[in-house]
Amino acid sequence: MEKGENIFTNLIEANKDKIYRICCYYVADEEDRKDLYQETLLNIWKGYKSFRGEAAFSTWVFRITVNTALLFLNKKRSIQQKAALFIESVENEENETYRNHEEINLLHKGINQLPLLDMIIISLVLEEVSSKEIALITGLTEPNVRVRVHRAKAKLKELLKGGE
Repeated sequence: MEKGENIFTNLIEANKDKIYRICCYYVADEEDRKDLYQETLLNIWKGYKSFRGEAAFSTWVFRITVNTALLFLNKKRSIQQKAALFIESVENEENETYRNHEEINLLHKGINQLPLLDMIIISLVLEEVSSKEIALITGLTEPNVRVRVHRAKAKLKELLKGGE
């Protein structure tokens, strides 16, 4: 394995769980999640040689992950169809054995009902991405990101109360 490939592999290994979780925010079906994850890794690999280091590697990876997810969704179905399939998949997963699964699905369902930009921002907040990095990823200002996070959390809380 070449030195560049080894570095790339180590960087992906350090970020793989976050990449996958972000994929989960956008796609309900497990097979689609795997496809999106693989497509994301491929896009990261394709762009790796052009990574200039102007932002943190994780910021660059999150930007690619979000952009890949949005392209994937556009190819797959409209936002309304995606929401309907997600709700259906949550209802079909009631036989899962671990305790927090239902709560996680409820959270995913709530996030899925947010406007697209808020969904992106909240998914990154859940991955503990800083406001500064979210601003770089989304093209918003840092204060605008903080306002949107606050509003999205309030909306999410409202959605989750309605779902109980």
